[in-house]
Amino acid sequence: MRFVINTNYESAGTKVCVDDLIPRLVAAGHIVKRNDWSHYDQYDVALFMAPDSAVDIAKASNPKILTGIMDPKLTLKRQREEAVRADFVLVSSLEQRDIFYRYNKQVVIYYMFPHVPAQNKVHTSKKSEERIRIGYHGNKLHLHCMQPVSAALDELSDKYLIEFAPIYNVKNLGKWTLNRPKRCPVVDVQWQAGSFYNDVHACDVGIIPSLIPIPRTAQVFTRSFLSYVWNRIGYFRHDYILRFKYSTNPGRLYVFSQLGVPVVADFVPSHVQFIVDGVSGRLVYSKESWYQALEELILDAQKRQRMSDALRMFVDSTYSPDINFNHLMEFIQERQKSLFV
Repeated sequence: MRFVINTNYESAGTKVCVDDLIPRLVAAGHIVKRNDWSHYDQYDVALFMAPDSAVDIAKASNPKILTGIMDPKLTLKRQREEAVRADFVLVSSLEQRDIFYRYNKQVVIYYMFPHVPAQNKVHTSKKSEERIRIGYHGNKLHLHCMQPVSAALDELSDKYLIEFAPIYNVKNLGKWTLNRPKRCPVVDVQWQAGSFYNDVHACDVGIIPSLIPIPRTAQVFTRSFLSYVWNRIGYFRHDYILRFKYSTNPGRLYVFSQLGVPVVADFVPSHVQFIVDGVSGRLVYSKESWYQALEELILDAQKRQRMSDALRMFVDSTYSPDINFNHLMEFIQERQKSLFV
């Protein structure tokens, strides 16, 4: 097939959907051109990153071209309308697929896993003077939202020799301060493309906080007269109310899996899809469950080894980049056939 992939947008999604995808398409025998905005009649498939998609222009030039939007967004009306008119949208997770079914029934999940040079890791018990390093990598936003995790880290630091190493873009975004641990030592690590994997590999345990604050109106609801009414029919104030980004994706989890680091993660859908609790990681929510899960891994090097090995085995055998790419190509071929039915 002949592909054109058009975008001037730079993001982590672009790295996977464009920079990493193009050589895979070429290796599979397809013809690929990047940023040809004028000759849609020469291609079978046109792919766009959401901020600069041009579905109507491509279709006007070539009614038979298959159009897809990669990592679609909902921020602007134009982006929502483009998602409706595209032949399909390419999303990164169950969460993103679920919300985009409102706009387009042809949705394919293409896990946005960055290229990671896999490294083996042997977990051993720490000497009395050695710290256990608990690591994070990713967007600074999730650090702002990890108050339960920070509280658990503070309590753990009262008993164990630990440190927290968040890896993020300190230089461009500034030092993280909101909901930062107060007693647990924190070592802010500058994210560096191409080398941050070594910083992740140096961690003993990885955390993946993904929940975001719930609006105060929802919190008030659980303590209002309406909550009394709900209690009468079987819903209680202690039931869970969870909020996570529609674009939540398991990319951070993938990096930990390839570098041999066991993970503790908020129980959002993408994490539940990849982690079997107690087997290939831990799934948690409250401060108490974060504390419990982290303590288990702090104390037990064999458990760290077993869980990290199990996570890598599951990811590699079920959702590896090769499997991911093959699934995408099968989907595109089926959608292309449907255009001529």
